Amino acid sequence: YVAQENNYFTEQGVQIETTQLQSSNQLIDALVRGDIDIVVESSAVPALIAETIDSGKIKIFSASDITPQTPFDSLIVKQDSSLSSLKDLEGKKIGAFPGSTATNLLKKFLSDNNVDTSNIEFIQIVPANQLSALYAGSIDVLHAYEPTTAIALQSGNARKLYSSIYAEQLNHNPQGVALISAKFIRENPELAKKTIMAFDQASDFITQSDAETREIVIEYVKVEKSVADNVVFLYMSRSDEINENVLQSYADMLYDIGEMENKIDVSTLLYNP
Repeated sequence: YVAQENNYFTEQGVQIETTQLQSSNQLIDALVRGDIDIVVESSAVPALIAETIDSGKIKIFSASDITPQTPFDSLIVKQDSSLSSLKDLEGKKIGAFPGSTATNLLKKFLSDNNVDTSNIEFIQIVPANQLSALYAGSIDVLHAYEPTTAIALQSGNARKLYSSIYAEQLNHNPQGVALISAKFIRENPELAKKTIMAFDQASDFITQSDAETREIVIEYVKVEKSVADNVVFLYMSRSDEINENVLQSYADMLYDIGEMENKIDVSTLLYNP
């Protein structure tokens, strides 16, 4: 959205056509098939798994930077909830993002903090239904991502129980990645380079122009100003600033919790113009 609003694609001489898909798995499948050339942001998990199954098809040109100072995820409860600590979650119902990864990472985090997860019910809920489930009492706590967290907190109906578990598990967490087709790079190296330059410009703008970025959020994401003013961005790195070591640590962690069957060397996945 930032690159579009600020005409960075036009400046680079790039014409784009956008396509919306419903999940990271669909995005990766479309990228591998060649139906799309670029994925602006996806969960890193299906991208890493795809590399273990059919290597060399995709390249990572940006990765998220989730830190304690930029908590993109949070555990939230209703404002009048009696829950006040992680230990209180034992025996409760926790709403989680769909897919096994979010639940397994959450289980690992709780176990690492001496919480018995054997009697916790993890319920996977699509984002559109998460807050209604929390407010109705169908779940006791929600592991929310932005902008769901900001919407809930600004409504006054919810409060944070715990800040980012992802940042605590791995500082500068690269859970989200931006991807480009390796075939597209081979066939259009200069066009690929210019397109990624536009995203690098957008990355710089987001980190340097916070107020202006939040105005773009209001226009494109269609949220209230109070939400846009408080939402925590999923900051994405420039293509030349990907932290390879932390990305490797993330891949190793996924292997350790059983989300990946094989270990991989992430350096082979990184975009090099």
